[in-house]
Amino acid sequence: METQTKSLFAKAHEAFWEKVAYKYLKNVENGTIKDAFIGYVILDWVNDVNTELTELHGLENVIPDNWGSYENYDQWLLQSIIDKKKIIKRIKKIYKNNKAEIIEELGQNDPSYVNDISADFYYSNGIY
Repeated sequence: METQTKSLFAKAHEAFWEKVAYKYLKNVENGTIKDAFIGYVILDWVNDVNTELTELHGLENVIPDNWGSYENYDQWLLQSIIDKKKIIKRIKKIYKNNKAEIIEELGQNDPSYVNDISADFYYSNGIY
């Protein structure tokens, strides 16, 4: 689907954070649960604050309603890139605080299955 948005920085924001996420998801099946969790939470978040809002999904009023303007939204996107370390630290804290539950829910599945539950923790804790 072609992205059509008034945002000047949505595609750069999306590309930046996807690159960060995929560093954590490299060889995810054999990696750590913590790295899988970080990578998938980032992808969930980018989908929610960027992809879903900037692709045509009938959500064209969400950005002005939540950020006041596309200019404010773009500033928020840029600030989230600047705050990369803060965001990663927050996700790590969510993992640490919920580690036992995440491991229990994952069961015997490899770390890639964290993708099935990562959004639940992000939604209930927020990351930014």
